[in-house]
Amino acid sequence: MAGFIEQQFGIQRPLAWLDRLEALVAHELAPSARKIRNALRISTIVTIAIGLDASCHVNTQLGAVIVWLLAGAGPMMSIRKALAWQIAVMLALITAVVMARAFAETPWLMLPFVFVWISVSTYVGATRKLGVGMLVIQIVCLITFYGVVFGPQEIGWNAAASFDGSAIAFGVIVLFDNWLWPDPGEPILMKSLGASVARARSQLLGASNFFLAGESVPRPPLPAPTSDLPAHMALLNQAVAEGASEHRRAILLAATTRATRISLEVDRLIATARQNQPREIRTMVPGEIQRAVNAIAAALDEISHKLPARIVEGADDQAPATRTSVRLAMDNLNARVVQIRPAYIGKASSAEIENFAEFIDSLAVLARHIERPLDEPPGPPTTDPSNSAVPRNSAVPRLSDPADPAVVRYCLKVGLCTVVGYTIGLVTQRPDLFIILVTVITTATPTYGATLHKMSLRIAGAIIGGAVSLLAIIIVTPNFETLPTYMLAAFAVFYPFAYCSLGNARMSYAGKQMGIIFSLVFVGLSPSNNIYEPLWRFWGLLLGDFVVAMVFFALWPEYAGDSLVPRLRRVLANMIALAPSGSASSSEDRILKTNSETMGVLTEFLEIADDARMEGRTCAVYHDGIVEATGTLRRIANQLSLIATARVLVQMPQLDPVAESGRDRVFNTIRGQLISWLDFFSGAEWFSASAARAIAEKHSAGELAEPLNEFSSQLEEGGFARLESWPFEPRRTMIAELQSMRQLEFLFSELNRYLADVPSPHGALHASCSPEG
Repeated sequence: MAGFIEQQFGIQRPLAWLDRLEALVAHELAPSARKIRNALRISTIVTIAIGLDASCHVNTQLGAVIVWLLAGAGPMMSIRKALAWQIAVMLALITAVVMARAFAETPWLMLPFVFVWISVSTYVGATRKLGVGMLVIQIVCLITFYGVVFGPQEIGWNAAASFDGSAIAFGVIVLFDNWLWPDPGEPILMKSLGASVARARSQLLGASNFFLAGESVPRPPLPAPTSDLPAHMALLNQAVAEGASEHRRAILLAATTRATRISLEVDRLIATARQNQPREIRTMVPGEIQRAVNAIAAALDEISHKLPARIVEGADDQAPATRTSVRLAMDNLNARVVQIRPAYIGKASSAEIENFAEFIDSLAVLARHIERPLDEPPGPPTTDPSNSAVPRNSAVPRLSDPADPAVVRYCLKVGLCTVVGYTIGLVTQRPDLFIILVTVITTATPTYGATLHKMSLRIAGAIIGGAVSLLAIIIVTPNFETLPTYMLAAFAVFYPFAYCSLGNARMSYAGKQMGIIFSLVFVGLSPSNNIYEPLWRFWGLLLGDFVVAMVFFALWPEYAGDSLVPRLRRVLANMIALAPSGSASSSEDRILKTNSETMGVLTEFLEIADDARMEGRTCAVYHDGIVEATGTLRRIANQLSLIATARVLVQMPQLDPVAESGRDRVFNTIRGQLISWLDFFSGAEWFSASAARAIAEKHSAGELAEPLNEFSSQLEEGGFARLESWPFEPRRTMIAELQSMRQLEFLFSELNRYLADVPSPHGALHASCSPEG
């Protein structure tokens, strides 16, 4: 019968959707030692804070909410930082009490004040990256502004309870973060770096085996379009925020840089090994290549095992046995390559020579990364007051910086939603509905798709958290009255919620919401016995989501294109700066800084692609085009970084004027294509799919191939006669640069196709922002 219905009416069971959901949940909830340990840590901290609140008769759920939000989020909290936040909470409470008392008799006059306060505080929190701290201050003030309408005589007691609850919360966090159970970012960073190097070692062995053995072994997969660098930089920033010294920060940055460069070079080596080229040259030196690969793999294995325990500094990191074997193996390989050069020059094709040279060059670069000691960290990046594409190395904008229109629009919408939610509470005369205000400031995000995603996760978390709260009220409250039993019940609930909150961002927000709902409903001086409160909380949450939907979806939508286009312009500008003669190509530090920032922005592209997928036909950008363009942009940025770094590190003699002119023409063409796309996405028709296709068609395959083939023929003339007098290292670097140019030729043909797919076919109908947005 089911099959007949499906055939006749086209109704299909949602098995595919259920399978995807099941796979997602299984992946997010997959057990790991770290998640189990962190969930235990978070639930222990929250349970102790709840017990202290009950013991001290602090009648507020705010302490539990603060602990739940702060535990496991961001850097370890120092005493100084905790005091600073507690003082900020105190000043916010004083201001809120004064203003609330002033408007207590005329609550409608409080609406413009709430609008201005929430809008300004949201802008400060967003631009200054204050995160959960600003959210806590907003919640404290909103509770005061809302509660004064229903109980003006209790405003002082409520403010005192909020202050006491926040003090206990910050005190417990400081106690665990500094003495009882610290979980600092530096050890996590070191373990992550070790895992990254170990993964690069495995990829190196697989790619080299395919390069030497051919189709008899599996072809190595293409590198992933994402990078570990953004996660490493986040952990590095956490370590710095936790008090790492400037010298230690330099050492950690050097270790992060080395791991990233190793991964990037292995990616390059994989791309080289995957090419279908003749195999005559490599069969002349299989033993030397294998010994070099084995030596490098052994050195990488040593690094990966050292990193989780400690980062070696100074003389201890210089020239151990493994590094000596790397240098000896590379010297033997280079000598053998020079020896066999007359045997293949003039016989092998130029494509095979370039492929072989790039593979050997990748091994040489890996050897250099291994040999470089960590007691020589890169110096501070040079500053350039000119119109450079390199951003400041600071997340905090200066006061002189112009306001970002997109951020201003977002903050005004949050303020408007808060006022609407406040009005609903005044009209209904329900104190329980202050959850509307909390829902607004925790659910609203800058883009349509992200807001929809958080809204669905918040509702799911509220349903689960509310159901568990009802069960706890029914089972725990009438049967147990002692404080240990109360804490044990809270721990039993918070532990699975904490475990769910430790997954990927696709599901962790739901876990956070489960804990917030449980804290607001069940936690107090004793277990709650009000079974109607969870229903009112859930109703208030739905009302808050409805308010956000009306403002962010219907009245003033902000789509994924509004987030994508400014970031895409920044990536294109950075790539122009990385190209030879660009503003970021003059020093190794500037190259690293620009490429690191580009990798971080490209990681955000994948989040925007998820937002675009959620927006569907209303989005001005196409999610598949974003994903495809992200991988190609990453590979182009890495290739340009490799060329620029090689030019800085290796002093190459000057080519003759004809060849040098051909070389410059190649990179001028690359810059021209990047500039044309930058101009397009800076113009008024960036959302037009037909205009994007016109740009792609203008950059035909021959536009870059023509100058590249001309330069290649000049360089390869007479068996690379122009490089005959060059030393081995510059000659190898130049041939590797030529191979990188060929990689760029292919990548730019992909880029033009993928960037043409970024504007959605429906973008002209649903575009929602100007190019300045």
